[in-house]
Amino acid sequence: MKIELLRKLSGHYYVLSVPLFYVSFLTPVNLFAPLLSVFAWVCLVPLFVYIRSKLLKDVYITSFITGLFGFGVVYYWMGDFGQALPYGKVVIVALIVPCISVFFATKILLAEYLSRMFPRLTMILYPSVWIAFDWVQSIGTMAFPWNFLGYTQYPFIHFIQIASITGIFGITFIIVFANISIAELIQAKLCNSNYRPALLACSIVCVVVMVSTGYGFIRFKHHHEYTNSHLRVAMVQSCFSPWENWTRNKYIYLDILKTLTQQAMQHDPDIVVWSESATLENISYSYFNGNLNHFEEEVLALAATNRVPLLTGEIGIIEDVVKRRYYPQNSMVLINSAGQVVDTYAKIHLVPFGEWFPYGELFPFVNDIIDAFGGSNFIPGDSPRIFTIGSFRCAPLICYENIFHRLCRYYANAGIDFYVNITNLLWTENPVGPMQHFYFSVFRAIENGIWFVSAGNSGFTALIDPYGRITTSVPLMKKTYCVGDMDLSMNTGTVYRLCGDVILYVAWAFILVLCAIVTANKLNTYKRKR
Repeated sequence: MKIELLRKLSGHYYVLSVPLFYVSFLTPVNLFAPLLSVFAWVCLVPLFVYIRSKLLKDVYITSFITGLFGFGVVYYWMGDFGQALPYGKVVIVALIVPCISVFFATKILLAEYLSRMFPRLTMILYPSVWIAFDWVQSIGTMAFPWNFLGYTQYPFIHFIQIASITGIFGITFIIVFANISIAELIQAKLCNSNYRPALLACSIVCVVVMVSTGYGFIRFKHHHEYTNSHLRVAMVQSCFSPWENWTRNKYIYLDILKTLTQQAMQHDPDIVVWSESATLENISYSYFNGNLNHFEEEVLALAATNRVPLLTGEIGIIEDVVKRRYYPQNSMVLINSAGQVVDTYAKIHLVPFGEWFPYGELFPFVNDIIDAFGGSNFIPGDSPRIFTIGSFRCAPLICYENIFHRLCRYYANAGIDFYVNITNLLWTENPVGPMQHFYFSVFRAIENGIWFVSAGNSGFTALIDPYGRITTSVPLMKKTYCVGDMDLSMNTGTVYRLCGDVILYVAWAFILVLCAIVTANKLNTYKRKR
């Protein structure tokens, strides 16, 4: 019985990719977790070896199953969004994970199909197709580019300095190249075929990793030391859930914000930052319409009393004058040191299902499900916006907008001095979620060579320098504040900021040329048969 079970399991060894995938994305919330990121370099090997001898139909099915379980264990924490309802966690995961798994399986299918057409190009084809599909996941109204393999390398700060040249796609390319090279080497050994090309590819990976890491050491060595603090920022980590009966509890929440802010003021900050959803009031709309309520007046008075600008989340309002309707937005508002609202930014990239569903008119039942889970129905902002604070310029980012590398690059090229990312992930008490979200900011700082302020309601609240190093932070889930200094003279130009995703453009050109060759060959074959 046991022998038979082992035989069945050995016939499905691709499932080994699931635990490897899990530990690769396991965030370093303890001492040993950072070391587990090494497994990203081999997490796809069992799957890649298994599918090499399978029919294309089986390639897709196997890859989809692997993605289903792999992403299921990596993103199980997202189910906490639906914890208020029976089986809510299961429903949320069942909505998100299959969608990601479809992309996962499709890119493997296309890579495998093209590699069978061009077997000598297999080890270049796989990473090229991979980052091309990662890019697809980052565009459109339902974009959710959360699962890039490159993010797993966050702990290796020297290695990921290469992102200042290649961006996140370059790091993902190297990891997938390593996985397919190792898989090809194993396959060649098993089939007693020529293993030298695969061995050469593995050697190239080792050289690339060593050179990239060496580049990181050089980059750190040649940056100038801290001079003097040009800007001091205070971030308030309030740890309350604003969605829990805001109307009844809002003044209790405001007292928490005030207390932590006054404590932070002892350090003489130049800017105070509250988190996303710190207030569920219409501060900017009320201010510009001369209709402030008492809560909003107190927020403005706090900034004026402290004589320090305040950045905070709010509920923005779009008014349709013709239809006499009002639409909410997830926004950030800038209040100056005189207690005046001077600017506001509405979040452009809303979380699919959680904050909006753009196809609600076609599928109204989906909106009903979202409402049942306590989701929002925001309207997205229409353009990026740069806040001017004194002589400094900052880029506002709300929630998971730090994952959109093109948006952050746009801001960098527009001449900002620092990013401010406000978040609220208190709906999950799992530390994995806030930490996964935070790592994206590290890559954005490295890619663009610009300081990054991360202010979370429950964490992770920290300050990141232009080289991706955390200069100050506070623990997750602790009601406190964080104060740090930014020497803005450390901001530096990068190749990535100047040239963008060159490796992605080359990958797309490579794939399109091969697809054109395959299409031409099939047309010629069809004509000959006729």
